[in-house]
Amino acid sequence: MRKIILSTIVATSLLFGGIANAATAVSTATSSPYVATDSDTFWSISQKFNVPLSELIASNPSVNADNIYEGVLIKIPSKVAPKASWEVQADAIIATGMKQLGVPYVFGGNTPYVAFDCSGFVQYAFNQNGFNLLHSAALQSQLGTPVEKSNLRKGDLVFLQGTYTTGVSHVGIYLGNNQILQAGTMGTREVKISTLFGTPYYDAHYWGARRLIN
Repeated sequence: MRKIILSTIVATSLLFGGIANAATAVSTATSSPYVATDSDTFWSISQKFNVPLSELIASNPSVNADNIYEGVLIKIPSKVAPKASWEVQADAIIATGMKQLGVPYVFGGNTPYVAFDCSGFVQYAFNQNGFNLLHSAALQSQLGTPVEKSNLRKGDLVFLQGTYTTGVSHVGIYLGNNQILQAGTMGTREVKISTLFGTPYYDAHYWGARRLIN
């Protein structure tokens, strides 16, 4: 069976509707499962059924968000409920970041569609949505409030330490379902989605998480 890589998310309603709509609808329940084909991605399925990508991921915790396989049963969210304001803001930040999938990793980079390093990417995604982050993983790790692994939610910043220097040295955006959006150097050097816990490299270097979105 062929692995299907997650395509770029386009969240027009979030980007042009702003982050002030706390009553934006999201999906919470599931209908009959959908059988994935050899050309499906989580993004294409979310578009096919008109459901938010983050809710599709949340409804399928046993399926990696960055790849699915032909024949996998995908639960489709169906019931609509109000979305909290923090969730609207987190979705807007994630949508901004997802548009940079595949942009090359370059140390010191912070230019959209050209090159990013880890903190430059996070700085861009957050600052495009009303924040004022500096271009430094160590400084970003001092912002917000600490979050335990068990309480992580989408939009939280996750940090690694000792990857190329002592102390905090890497940052990514938590997507939910144990997935992070990052400009990373492990494997492909680009903006990508990666599995966090259960991956030896990330387990060994995990420092902690901070919440900036309330």
